[in-house]
Amino acid sequence: MTDIDKIWQNSDTGEPVLNNMLNNMNFDKINSKHPLAKLRRNLLITLGLSVLITLLYAVAIFFVEAWQVILPLMLMIAFNIFVIVGGWHLFKSLPASVTPGNSLMQELERHYNAFMEWWKIQQKLSLFIYPVAAAGGFIYGGMMGSGKAVEEFLYNPYMLSIMAVTSIVLVPFSYLYAKWLFRMIYGKHLKHLKDCIDELSS
Repeated sequence: MTDIDKIWQNSDTGEPVLNNMLNNMNFDKINSKHPLAKLRRNLLITLGLSVLITLLYAVAIFFVEAWQVILPLMLMIAFNIFVIVGGWHLFKSLPASVTPGNSLMQELERHYNAFMEWWKIQQKLSLFIYPVAAAGGFIYGGMMGSGKAVEEFLYNPYMLSIMAVTSIVLVPFSYLYAKWLFRMIYGKHLKHLKDCIDELSS
């Protein structure tokens, strides 16, 4: 049990005491295992990797001539930028100290809901992005494998059917993989945060 928990449980007016104490404390110094500290750290790492991947997409555009591949790359770049900007705002919204005037439970709920909203928006947009990305990947792979231009290998019923089947398979796989990755990176810490909220509300 942490010092914060002891103060909360042993004080008849625990919330004012906690608020006064937390206003002058830094989450990164309270406890390295605190769920908010873990979420902030993992979010920053995720944003850094996302920036790197987006830069690689941007560089790839200069080495591809087919617009059928360039368009999916541009959409992926736009999607990544949207996610990165949203993630950065989310990171900045996690303050070093609890906002004065808000109860501890309200503050934790605000951060939890912000994370979940950021993730839900990504899920919804990905349903429109993944099919285009899958088609672009198929076209690029076909061009590299066959050594032919897009018009020579793609524009026939057989190849179009294969591309459609590939997209049908890859889209749900990518969607489920993204959910698994989110749970792996943030799930445990979000659950810990939710447990803290439930404990405070009980």
